[in-house]
Amino acid sequence: MKKMSVIKSEKVTRALESSMRQYLVGKLSRPQELEYIEDDKLEIGITSYDEFTTELPHYHTQAYEYQYILSGSTEYIDAETGKLYTFEKGDFYVTPPGLTYAQRSQPGTAIFFVKTPPGNDKIVVGVTDEIKKWLNIENNK
Repeated sequence: MKKMSVIKSEKVTRALESSMRQYLVGKLSRPQELEYIEDDKLEIGITSYDEFTTELPHYHTQAYEYQYILSGSTEYIDAETGKLYTFEKGDFYVTPPGLTYAQRSQPGTAIFFVKTPPGNDKIVVGVTDEIKKWLNIENNK
């Protein structure tokens, strides 16, 4: 007999208190705080930044990441063109495979994401002086 899979709000909230990223769905190889729903077709999760956070330039070889800003704001810089993207609460966007970007997120930012296909295909690339300056925590508070 089929049944619904459920992850209650209080469990998600508790898990995000001790980890900034929790997967709700996927076929994950790393341990999680949260009991997630197993699925090998995609990954779904929430990233929550309590503090100003940066991510080094990288790209994904296969994955599309669909993202919805639940709260706060985040910025991306295209590492190849220098184009800046700013997203705030309520914005929805996708990062396609092959797009090399760095990211910085303000405190209180939470992002709901869907990644397909699943798996860790992230490739970190070198950091230019321009990107280093853009990511500098002291200059971006």
